[in-house]
Amino acid sequence: MKEFSIFLIVFCYSLISASAQSLEIDKMLGAESAKSVEAEMGIYNDDELTEYIASIGQRLVSHLDKSLFEYKFYVVDDPIPNAFATPGGYVYVTRGILSIIVNEDELACVMAHEIIHAQNRHSVKQMGNSILPKLLELPGRIVGQVINEDIGRILTAPIATSNSLLLASYSRSHEKEADEEGVTLASKAGYDPDAMKSILLRLSKSMEILTSQKETKGYFNDHPYTPDRLESITKTSVKLDWETKDKVSSNFPQPLNSLLFGVNPEKGLFEGNTFIHPTMNFSFQFPDDWHTENKPTSVNGMNKDQSAALFLGLDDASKSPQALAEEFIAGIEKEHGVKPIFSDHSKINNYDGYLVSYLDKSDKKQMYIHTLWLKMDGKIFKVIGIGPKSAKDELKRSVLSFHPLTEKEKSTIKKQLIRVVESKADEKFDQICKRYNCVISSELTAFINGMNPTSKLKEGTLVKLIVEESYFN
Repeated sequence: MKEFSIFLIVFCYSLISASAQSLEIDKMLGAESAKSVEAEMGIYNDDELTEYIASIGQRLVSHLDKSLFEYKFYVVDDPIPNAFATPGGYVYVTRGILSIIVNEDELACVMAHEIIHAQNRHSVKQMGNSILPKLLELPGRIVGQVINEDIGRILTAPIATSNSLLLASYSRSHEKEADEEGVTLASKAGYDPDAMKSILLRLSKSMEILTSQKETKGYFNDHPYTPDRLESITKTSVKLDWETKDKVSSNFPQPLNSLLFGVNPEKGLFEGNTFIHPTMNFSFQFPDDWHTENKPTSVNGMNKDQSAALFLGLDDASKSPQALAEEFIAGIEKEHGVKPIFSDHSKINNYDGYLVSYLDKSDKKQMYIHTLWLKMDGKIFKVIGIGPKSAKDELKRSVLSFHPLTEKEKSTIKKQLIRVVESKADEKFDQICKRYNCVISSELTAFINGMNPTSKLKEGTLVKLIVEESYFN
């Protein structure tokens, strides 16, 4: 699997000390990482917002003593508050962190921190969070081939998932260095270095809200404890002699108006265990109580005892379901000398398909592998079900559930957006939230604006609100 090999190359190179690397290695790793970020997380498509982020970034880079790279700046289509840099000068901020930033100074400090990580060539450790390791434990030689070769083609990045980037961590010394040199860089560009403290506090609180876990100080945590970081930043910022400069935007947070908040329906979404994809126009029901995950190239599920799994992805639309099935059968027969127990045309909700089933007897736990190719709306969907005989009915029900979206299903799909509005004189957050039908509480609305929920707002104060609209508007 090419992508798996790329991940191993990136991982191995990350173990090499920065002093032993040439800049060309950074650039090579950065270019590969950029492809992975785009494929696994997605770049947010908003030219004006991207230009705004890039303008701040280039302003910061212009104050480096010597820029090692041609820096590039992107907004990542991810709702989790985060920012990260990859080797070679690729700097990313997520939609999630933009939603909790309250001024340009905070944004500049966050970006300066990541620029320092890239500029000082700090190694990035990436960890996987996928059901693939457990899937690899399923028994059988044919099962192994299907997982490693066939499923491998629809799971383009089985280990380097978006979660691994969100969990990426640096050593304590690298984080301290990026904090101290980052606020120094921000101050040189005319930004308040103390803004790093306010965004760190809000970031810590937002992660508490998301995870329902309070941040604690732990000796073995890679990431420094926030209060310790604040103390270090204060010691640095008090020594800085800086002057404020005009901001890139004179009316922040206006550049964030219409920014998508939360899950992006365009990537598909789960409602319970029903997966709905509005842009690809299909719905698919996984069995109840299964663990599911939505990846860029496939939707996957596994039962609780990890004995059965389902994968849904796309295959070559230039070929017919039968042609793809015959290629698959020939590959299995060549490798294992085994023929399918079933192979024939199949119709699912009036759409033409081809179903191939195998019984893998190579292990004492006999496993069935069902693969269906289904042609719908000019696409070839591929469903792979693996499990023992006891899982047959569950797998069959899921496959039969596959269908184009109904008008009723389409009407249920919503998107949440940031709207920047002006407050009335002495208006409170509960009042402005009611006026605009906010979908998050007034307390959380105040939080993402860096204000007290009971504060009375001045007339004309720009406030970020989260509202809900129909996806198909």
